[in-house]
Amino acid sequence: MFTPAVLAQISVDGIGLSAIYILIALGFTLLFGIMRVVNFAHGAFAMLGGYALYFLYGNMGLPYLVAAPVAALAVATVALILERIVYRFFYQKMFQSMIGLLGLDMALMFTAVILWNAEERSVPPATDTLVQFGNVIFPAQKLIIAGIAAAALLAFYVFTRYSRYGLAMRAAAQDVSIAEAQGVNSTFIYKLAFFIAIFMAALAGGFYAQTYALSPFVGEPQLMIAFVVVILGGMGSIPGVALGGLLLGFANSFLGTFYGNATSVFVSFGAVILLLIFRPWGLLGAKEA
Repeated sequence: MFTPAVLAQISVDGIGLSAIYILIALGFTLLFGIMRVVNFAHGAFAMLGGYALYFLYGNMGLPYLVAAPVAALAVATVALILERIVYRFFYQKMFQSMIGLLGLDMALMFTAVILWNAEERSVPPATDTLVQFGNVIFPAQKLIIAGIAAAALLAFYVFTRYSRYGLAMRAAAQDVSIAEAQGVNSTFIYKLAFFIAIFMAALAGGFYAQTYALSPFVGEPQLMIAFVVVILGGMGSIPGVALGGLLLGFANSFLGTFYGNATSVFVSFGAVILLLIFRPWGLLGAKEA
């Protein structure tokens, strides 16, 4: 029933989902925008972020506000090994990266099965407190997730707009050859962009595991989320990711509440198909000449 209280509840849920979706998709589009890598293993790193949070917070008992970023940092740091031995060979090779990184995704997923088995786990919430605004009651956990995600996104925005290395990343995304001619170390910039992308994926993966469940297979729906968001917003467009994440988050919250998850998924992918037909460069993407 469409009442103000229900719509307010949907809005709160939509904000929480949008924050997770934007974080997941931002790392995906960052790798594509700068290195032209289609990272089919992106969801696997989000899954590893969920396990890292599970062990640091759920098992070791670190404070949540410490465990969440430390878990993401740990995954991103270890992932630098894969950047050196795998990803570096796929930079600026879009189609080759699709096949190679699909294999890496499968390897990471089934390594997780071997290490932790396939059973689902639950990551405990940061708090069981309920917050009430008028007739709307929702878990404070959603506000915490949205707050941390917003802080990460704000830090990323400030970094790319005002820092030396952030500006170098933007220059490399425009034209890496010209950027190198101006003194930009593309090898270091690629490594830095990779680290940031995996950090955001792992951070979002921890939030996703708390919202739903944790298993070695949760990376696949997160990869699909990243695809839907970047296609909606425009491949390689960071403002497009923000718009796409908001649209998908609120749409899933509304449709899932009133019509069920099946309808939500159907509408999401139907919108993607229509967009690919009539505006394949996305809502805020740049049309290729």
